[in-house]
Amino acid sequence: MSVQISPKLCAHRGFNVVAPENTLPAFMCAYALGADEIEFDLWPDAEGKLIVCHDPTVNRTTNGQGEINVLSTKYLKGLDAGIKFSPDYSGVCLPSFEEVLRLLGGKVKMNIHIKSLCRPMISDTKMLERGRLLEDIYLHQRSAPKYLLPEKGAVIPEMESRNLPPYTESVFQKILDLIDQYQCRNWVYFTGEKDVLTTALKMAPDIERCCLEGHMNFSIIQHALELQCRRVQFCKLFLTEEMIKEAHKNNLICNLFWSDTPEEAKYYVNKGIDVVLTNHCLALKKHFG
Repeated sequence: MSVQISPKLCAHRGFNVVAPENTLPAFMCAYALGADEIEFDLWPDAEGKLIVCHDPTVNRTTNGQGEINVLSTKYLKGLDAGIKFSPDYSGVCLPSFEEVLRLLGGKVKMNIHIKSLCRPMISDTKMLERGRLLEDIYLHQRSAPKYLLPEKGAVIPEMESRNLPPYTESVFQKILDLIDQYQCRNWVYFTGEKDVLTTALKMAPDIERCCLEGHMNFSIIQHALELQCRRVQFCKLFLTEEMIKEAHKNNLICNLFWSDTPEEAKYYVNKGIDVVLTNHCLALKKHFG
């Protein structure tokens, strides 16, 4: 008799097929449906307030325009983050990090993607093509290549030699202060690239870290070990079975970005994925139980 392996399910930007991504309704829907984790993205605004939004700008998800880090809290909180998703969600605001903690702190594990503040321009054509592939498949719902790659792709030297200064400590301290205010150190982990993980290791070594550095460059495991991470967050477009085995040999928890169908998720889980990031947590929850 076969035993079904049940992964942990992480609601990517909340349950974002039924509510606007990265909003309180999306997070509450995911929590109510029993998601093991919620994932969301953080940026500081012009006043240092921590705002939950995936993109560096508000253009795609709200009725506003502009980069978050130069906009005031008042302007950002006055935007409508629901109307583009559906008129039924008109008036939903961009949440602050504190609002998420106040609502769900201590109730559900939080995968906090701290977005890099400094990102050097990429000129390598192969990496730019990888980025376009990911955008086409994820944002534009194009068909994805079938499952795991047979072998690793080339490691692009330009990406390995990027000069990323460590994430700003004053901003990171605000993140820590809020986590401590809501007594959530054991309920969160930080996901990010090298700049974020370097600062996290220095300032909060006790809080679990999840590596994104090298996730599109087939070097993620090496970076995870260098930065003393507990997890890796693989991108399914740049992943081999051998990489999952290597991660487990090094006692790393394997997150997967992303899967929205039970059939696909089951395939990856059977290959060793521990946590599945999903936009459709109900479909996967019904399948895995």
